[in-house]
Amino acid sequence: KLLFQNENKYVSRTALIEKCWESENFIDDNTLAVNMTRLRKKLLSIGVDDLIETKKNVGYRV
Repeated sequence: KLLFQNENKYVSRTALIEKCWESENFIDDNTLAVNMTRLRKKLLSIGVDDLIETKKNVGYRV
């Protein structure tokens, strides 16, 4: 939801972690990376490719 609310703008990894795992004590960058990979695979399975863009040291955008 956060990515689509900020369409065409990069959302930082920190912002995504804080929004998606509000109640967790500690979530690292790898948790986010794994979940983004899973999301991309699900999108690809329905024919949606390259929706999520990654920019190193910046974040993600749609």
